[in-house]
Amino acid sequence: MISRRAAVVLCTMLVAGACQDSPTAPSASPAADVSLLIVPDPTLVTFNSGSCSVTNAFAGFTSCSWNISNPSATLLNLSVQEILTATYNCVNPNNGRIASVEHRDLPVLVQFFSVNATSLTGTNTPLPPPFLPTENTGRFKKENACKGNQIVQALSYSISYWSITAVTVGGTLRQSCLASDNREGCFTL
Repeated sequence: MISRRAAVVLCTMLVAGACQDSPTAPSASPAADVSLLIVPDPTLVTFNSGSCSVTNAFAGFTSCSWNISNPSATLLNLSVQEILTATYNCVNPNNGRIASVEHRDLPVLVQFFSVNATSLTGTNTPLPPPFLPTENTGRFKKENACKGNQIVQALSYSISYWSITAVTVGGTLRQSCLASDNREGCFTL
């Protein structure tokens, strides 16, 4: 069974792929609690290598590299996803004391649509930085990194998970993935 996070990424790729030639957007969005069971297909592509690393732990900059063989030149959507763990102090601005030490997982994703080269490579491809909310107001204030008027200090990021996923475009849905661990049923090196 793949995780909810993987299902959301997969659904996003499927919707984007289905709508890329459509003159209008779909009328309804997928349900938030979609659950899919897709077993990785070892015959779709071959993952020769894959890895992700932090390039700047304080800014959350990361990059990933991959080398994938696609001998049948199958038309694919390729996604590279990371879960970054932000570690930081919430500090009381009035007295400068640390109120709490927090950890929050933040997803980042980059996608490549309709690729069909026989060799798919990325070398130190930067991923977008994560978003740690700190300035929400009103009913969204509870999503901020710290409570009340506390401020974030000593922020650093680490990669807790990464995955590289290839999904077919059109026809029978097939996917294959390589990841840092097998929590989503992906292959590992």
